[in-house]
Amino acid sequence: MKYSGFLIGLLIVSGLSAHSYTGAEDLRNNRYGHSFIAPPDTIPPDSIKRDTSVTKPKSSPDSLDAPVHYMADDKTWMDVANKRVYLLGNASVEYKDIKLTADSIVFDWGTNEVIAIGRKDTAGKVIGKPVFSQGDRSYNAERIAYNFKTRKGKITEITTTEGEGYIRSETVKRLPNEVLYGLKNEYTTCSYEHPHFYISTNKIKVIPNKAIVTGPADLVVADVRTPLMVPFGIFPLSDKRKSGIIVPTYGERQDLGFYLENGGYYFGISDHFDLALTGNIYSKGSWLINASSRFVSKYRFSGGFSVRYADTRVFIPETNSYAPSQQFNVRLNYVQDAKARPNSQLNASVAFGTSGFNQLFGNPLNTYVDNLYQSSISYHQTLPNTPFNFTISASHQQSTLTHLVSLQLPVFNFSMNQIYPFKRKQQIGQQRWYEKIGITYTMDAKNQVSTYDTLLFTQKTLTNALAGAHHYIPLSVPFQLFRFVTVTPSFTYNETWAVQRYNRTWDPELNQVVLDTVQKFLAARDYALSAGASTRLYGIIQFKRGKIKAFRHVLNPNVSWNYRPDFSDPKYHAYQDVQVDSTGRTQRFSMFPGALYSGPPSGEFNGMTFSLNNNLEMKLASRKDTVSGTKKIKLLDALNLSGGYNFAADSFRLSSFALTARTSLFDHIGLNYASTFDPYYTDTTGRRRNIYLWEQERKLVRLTNASLGLDAHFQSPKSKRSTTLSQQQSDYLIYSGNQYADFNVPWTFSAGYNLFIRKVNTSAGLDSTTFTQTLSLNLSFSLTPNWRVSGSTSYDFVNHEFPTAYVEIYRDLHCWEMSMQWIPFGIRQSYQFTIRVKAGVLQDLKLHKSSDWYSY
Repeated sequence: MKYSGFLIGLLIVSGLSAHSYTGAEDLRNNRYGHSFIAPPDTIPPDSIKRDTSVTKPKSSPDSLDAPVHYMADDKTWMDVANKRVYLLGNASVEYKDIKLTADSIVFDWGTNEVIAIGRKDTAGKVIGKPVFSQGDRSYNAERIAYNFKTRKGKITEITTTEGEGYIRSETVKRLPNEVLYGLKNEYTTCSYEHPHFYISTNKIKVIPNKAIVTGPADLVVADVRTPLMVPFGIFPLSDKRKSGIIVPTYGERQDLGFYLENGGYYFGISDHFDLALTGNIYSKGSWLINASSRFVSKYRFSGGFSVRYADTRVFIPETNSYAPSQQFNVRLNYVQDAKARPNSQLNASVAFGTSGFNQLFGNPLNTYVDNLYQSSISYHQTLPNTPFNFTISASHQQSTLTHLVSLQLPVFNFSMNQIYPFKRKQQIGQQRWYEKIGITYTMDAKNQVSTYDTLLFTQKTLTNALAGAHHYIPLSVPFQLFRFVTVTPSFTYNETWAVQRYNRTWDPELNQVVLDTVQKFLAARDYALSAGASTRLYGIIQFKRGKIKAFRHVLNPNVSWNYRPDFSDPKYHAYQDVQVDSTGRTQRFSMFPGALYSGPPSGEFNGMTFSLNNNLEMKLASRKDTVSGTKKIKLLDALNLSGGYNFAADSFRLSSFALTARTSLFDHIGLNYASTFDPYYTDTTGRRRNIYLWEQERKLVRLTNASLGLDAHFQSPKSKRSTTLSQQQSDYLIYSGNQYADFNVPWTFSAGYNLFIRKVNTSAGLDSTTFTQTLSLNLSFSLTPNWRVSGSTSYDFVNHEFPTAYVEIYRDLHCWEMSMQWIPFGIRQSYQFTIRVKAGVLQDLKLHKSSDWYSY
């Protein structure tokens, strides 16, 4: 039965006196004892005469300022004498933004108080427990008493969700400002009704959207109390950024002593920007400061930065002394949203610092493979309605092993997409040959510094910086010959600029060539002509019977002619002839610093190059393909042979031949092969002679080097079964995981094998073959939905050693997680073991153990 709240409001304003009433606990015992039925009036009202003496009654000062709506599925009746409404079976009461649901509810409109309870079923389980909701907050309890007027309440056996955690309290008082005071409480981030762990405290105070404050508390794990106790606890609840103290972690390191790390202050400035200032302090005199920030602007950009500086005093046990040093590390990340500016893009990824910083303060498992700082900043702009675009960038590389630093700052790139300057705006008739002339343009300019990190900011390093530019203009005119052959004549123009030039001179006193770098602008040009022809030939063999339906072979022959003058000629002003010994013998050298742009090439080239590209496919009958009834399988993705002949060379006109092949097997294995063959003879001294190998040994070519690479990747097939576990199954996995076997085990496995062979003719006339042979393995699998194991290793067959190995084990413990990383051998031999609570609010509730070269 359902009643409107209007009737309650009418009874409230009638001024009936309050009486004592039977509690909600007695409601079920008298379920059918009372009912309110208004008797009908036997005197019909006068429809004409109106009593003007009747006035609107005054409202009681204790009445509510909004109607109360209520409903129940089983039964609803009123006790007018006691000013009560009884609601039975899935009952609910609503007042403004407050909603109360329970199996049984009693509402007293005289005191504006409501009491809600559940009831026990035949199995003794309480059903229809009260639920109190206001806004986005809700409470579950055994019994709830609440006064709508004073907004105070008393709740028994309550469970409430606060932030990432859950609070279970024996008794709670609720104040008008929604603050809760609890007695005999449990705080946990475990979602189970019987949690795996909780923080037990006798008194607790919950300030909504601010914090949870407790009195003395101790940790209980698996219903076992631990000696871990605190005099009080504060747990922040706000989902917004707020300023506050960052509590440091403590421990001991063999090299730096006892420490407090990552302690400081967090500034929650806004939803778009924050700042954390933290520091480390060590008992042996070292310290570190860190400033880190994150920033974001919706639909515009996002990123973050960190700046760390350390003054260290590392203890050296061998010398019983301290080695002082200053270390720093800077990182910046900036990503522009693609929607911010469609025609431009700005991205930055910066990481630089001293080589010793990662060794002292980095994760040993990361520094094992992360020994290179790399940074890049780039801004790209496309000019609308034009073929032009440009990029301004800067890059940085720094090796923490060799201490070498390379800076390219700035780097400017300007390019023009291909245009057809002679193409008519209005096409009339057939396209003419000159309309196919296409031209592009690219310009690169850069400034580069290469030195050691300790010399980076010295005057000598800045003086030796290299700067230059390179211009590239290709022009092509493709056309069809005999319908099946594509011919592409082309012309390329290059121009190189440099602000330094190399000047070499012979020093008779030192009896050697002296190199001097002169700060003077240098420019040189080169060009080349070429014409290429290509086509495609098909060979098909078909079968009428059997599962194999056809083989198809595709051959792509390419032939090109190329001409380039000898730009080492003095008339091009790019090379200089230098005396190289006391006899007066001269040699020609380039004046361009080779580390930046090499300048024009030396030597004339007038020759032909060729390549033969092949692929082979097979067609099989297939019932799965309902359209064609066949499927294609690639037997050979590529088999390429290439070479060339230079008519202008005075010797060794025929180039070496390159043979490459690529294929895949069963969609899981990739096979790559590459080799080089020399057609010339090598004498007993190992010197290459201008004599064809055929003339001496009746062989066409000689293998000089070869490489073979095999990559395999396998993974378990996707299961068609549901991976969703019931609560009972999940509980069983948590408590009895070692007795549970899940045969739907996901796994991945990859392997790589690389073989490199080089053959050299020795002075004894015997071929010397050198091998490089390595094998790498990567495996990841899940024993159960909660266990994951991964690892990688490699093996060097030549040196008979494992250069590296890495093992990681992870266990999902529902509200906890466990992880272990292990490097079993090598110079970075170490391990890390961590078991922690998943929730961020209890991020410091963890057990961490590590062993490496700098700590216990």
